[in-house]
Amino acid sequence: MRSNAQFAAGVYVKMHDRLGFIVTISLILFLLLSTSITGASVSYVAKGFALNEKVTENQLEILRSNPEDLRAFFLAMPKGGDIHNHITGGIYAEDLIEEAGNSGLCVSLENHTVSSRYCGSANSVPVSDAYSNSQLYNQIVDEWSMRDIDQSAESDHDHFFNSFGLFGGATSNTSSLVANLRSSAARENVLYLELMTGAGSAASNLGSSVGWDDNLSRMYNKMVDSGLDSTAQSLSDYVNDTDGGSQRILKNRNDPGINVTVRYILSASRNMPKERVFGQLAAAFSAVNRSRLAVGVNLLSAEDNWYSRENYTQQMKMIEFLHGIYPNVLIALHAGELNLGIVPPDDLRFHIKEAVDIAHASRIGHGVDIMWELDSDQTLKKMARDKIAIEIMPVSNKEILGVEGLEHPFPVYFRYSVPIVLASDDAGVLRTDLCEQFVTIARNYPQVKYPDFKKFVRNSIEYSFLQGDSIWASKGDYSRALIECSGCALGSENATSKCKAFLDSSEKARAQWKLEGDLAAFEEKYAKRLIK
Repeated sequence: MRSNAQFAAGVYVKMHDRLGFIVTISLILFLLLSTSITGASVSYVAKGFALNEKVTENQLEILRSNPEDLRAFFLAMPKGGDIHNHITGGIYAEDLIEEAGNSGLCVSLENHTVSSRYCGSANSVPVSDAYSNSQLYNQIVDEWSMRDIDQSAESDHDHFFNSFGLFGGATSNTSSLVANLRSSAARENVLYLELMTGAGSAASNLGSSVGWDDNLSRMYNKMVDSGLDSTAQSLSDYVNDTDGGSQRILKNRNDPGINVTVRYILSASRNMPKERVFGQLAAAFSAVNRSRLAVGVNLLSAEDNWYSRENYTQQMKMIEFLHGIYPNVLIALHAGELNLGIVPPDDLRFHIKEAVDIAHASRIGHGVDIMWELDSDQTLKKMARDKIAIEIMPVSNKEILGVEGLEHPFPVYFRYSVPIVLASDDAGVLRTDLCEQFVTIARNYPQVKYPDFKKFVRNSIEYSFLQGDSIWASKGDYSRALIECSGCALGSENATSKCKAFLDSSEKARAQWKLEGDLAAFEEKYAKRLIK
């Protein structure tokens, strides 16, 4: 015999008219009231907020046909973390123009590259001239982003990757850029960011100075003897300075972005000679190993570049070697950001598999070519079994690779129960935000329901690299909290002393606790608003 609360939680009728929805709400409220009177299953309702979740789920189904209402829904929804996010690519061109103008930089009128070196030279003007020259302003925005990409002579793929070289000179004030990203995240109901930043030229130069050696152990020792520790410490200090500077900027503005937690992923570029890639990777691993704010490493840049295609397996072996030295450093890798036509078919057969099997990746970014890979079934099963998350970025894949809808592998990962995280990638260059990723998935894949989106949100913290233990008893299973907090309503102000002590010991658990409270408040507020 089911209790009234259990019956109410199971009431789900797809209502596409207001009257029908009100009837559904009335029935749920009646059963809730009778439950509170009889005292039956009160703990079920109090802990799970199952009825509010069901009401919210029902409303999402009604909103699917209206893009604007769908955006408002997901903008209001707490989204946890954006954990695949590039600092420089995350900034909109308009803000980069302001950064360049404030720094007194100049822009080439031939190719719209920005640099202080252009100032005083022919065929260049101060970037600040664009403020009063709308044609120049719009040209810069178009060249520095994917806006009006149909007017470009380049392919979408090439235009995207080439844009970074144009605006790179405007990105030196990383504290200002991170403050920008934190502020935007707060307005999107995002509480956590993992931001990728490069390991830098000092690290790649270190690799060049010792020269390539097929014996990675010997090459690594040479780099240690040549100053790897000081290079890594400088990288760690840079992260600390960047973060501290962003906090000061936000504090002076009284900006809510100050409440957004940020951690950093130190990244190597795959599009360099082997010795330079290894130099950056070694410095990144060493810096993360000594840093509180840098929490993981990544390998990025276009996978279709010659260096990446030629040296992909060797690069995975570099990461495997460094993982052996720094086993506690977590690894997220761009892998499979490819499509047929961009590279020959042979290059589509193994990138994700090797990132997982050789390089020990805890998360895969993009993974678009998974169904082109040999043994894709086994790779997908391993990712699901070993809880290796896939970072899905539908807008990025559409804009850069031309892959969307039924051609996108999202439904495959979803069907295999691979942990899914939605992320924005390079929101500024792509002219998008995290919210649009949720809207895109909701519109393209009707099989994905509100509880699935809620799981994606929880995954963004569960599979983040935030330090500390998870609040959940089993990774990726959000039905049961650890025993320390199992008697508490997650996210409430009534945590037991035992639970409070656990939360104090874990940054990840604290973020999860806040997220649970935010989700419960969102569902309760949404349900109440619909009843009025």
